[in-house]
Amino acid sequence: MKINKKSIKGTIEETQNLAYEISNNISGGHLILLNGEMGSGKTQFVKFLCENLDVMNIVSSPSFLILNKYQTRKKFDIFHFDFYRLQDTRDLVEIGFFEILESNDALVIIEWADMFRELFLNKKNIIDIYFNFIKDNINLREITVTR
Repeated sequence: MKINKKSIKGTIEETQNLAYEISNNISGGHLILLNGEMGSGKTQFVKFLCENLDVMNIVSSPSFLILNKYQTRKKFDIFHFDFYRLQDTRDLVEIGFFEILESNDALVIIEWADMFRELFLNKKNIIDIYFNFIKDNINLREITVTR
C-alpha cells in the first residue's frame, strides 16, 4: 500500500480547503483519525468536512456525548466520536462502536484517536490527521495528513 503524507501550515481557509479536498475522495467505509491538542481545530475540520458532504444535521463536538451521528444527502451516514473523556474501551462497547467500525456503510471520524490507536492497526481506508499549534502564531496550525 502506498502511503501519502503531506503537511500544510493551516489557516482557517486552508483547513477548509483541506476538508473540501478530503470530502471529494471519501465515502462510507473510510475512517478519519483526528489528533491534536484541545482547540487545535479538530472539530472545526469536521464541521467543514460535513458541510462539503452535505450533512443535514447541525455538526457539533461530541465531547460530552462521545458520539454524534449525522445524515448526509449522499448515500452514507457519519459517526463522529470523541475519545477525550474515555477511560477504557468498555465505554465503546456500550455505544456500539465496534459494530459501527466494522460496517462499510458509514464514514467514521474519531477525535483523540491516539488514545486507543491499537484499535485501528489493521484497518484500511484510514486518513490520519494531526493538528499542531505553531509557536508564536495562534492563527496557524501545522496539519499533517497521512493516507
